[in-house]
Amino acid sequence: MRKKTIILLIILAAVAGGFLYFWYVWIPAQIEKENNQQVSTTTPPTLFGKDDYKIEERADGEYIVVKKVGLTAKVPEGWKIEIKGDDVPEPEYWVDVYSPDTETTSGVAIKGCGISLFVGSAIERIKELKNSIESLHQNPESNRPCSELLGTSECPEYTFEVIEITGHQALKQISPKHEFFGHGVSISIPYNDKILIDLTTRFIPGYEEKCYPIWKEFLKNIKVE
Repeated sequence: MRKKTIILLIILAAVAGGFLYFWYVWIPAQIEKENNQQVSTTTPPTLFGKDDYKIEERADGEYIVVKKVGLTAKVPEGWKIEIKGDDVPEPEYWVDVYSPDTETTSGVAIKGCGISLFVGSAIERIKELKNSIESLHQNPESNRPCSELLGTSECPEYTFEVIEITGHQALKQISPKHEFFGHGVSISIPYNDKILIDLTTRFIPGYEEKCYPIWKEFLKNIKVE
């Protein structure tokens, strides 16, 4: 059992690494791309193109729509919407939504609330996610922090949970709290064997009480066919 637990933690660490890579490395790298920084060897998803993300005005508000995966997501009222990315070497885009009080430094939010949604191809990561989801079903106790499972403080306090988004199994992962960044939450949905849907947020220190109910409501209104 201990060996299985260690293997599971290795898989989950790889998944969490992809999440942290996206938030703290890949997005800032896009902002600083003109400097040709080599920041990581982690392979990110191959994201969908700009035209795959649509913003629709409906009677009850604005929605992000990605027809290829039958996804609709209601944008929190009054929040700003930005479709971000570029066409080099090929079109890759994602959507950021954020509260009016958001402030950033060097491309990283230091105030306010924000949510990112991206869809793309990530075959290897999807395999890891499905393995993690299956392992957590078999070993529910494995969603405890790894320090409890292995009896050591020399591992990050990631926690993991299998949840369901409109009929799709998904892995929820929470990163350790950081003095400056706060902590992040990611919902990774293996849509099929090739396409991954990721919903991520980060609770900046001092903003969790405000942002958490909005994040919870955002997830409640997500639909994936």
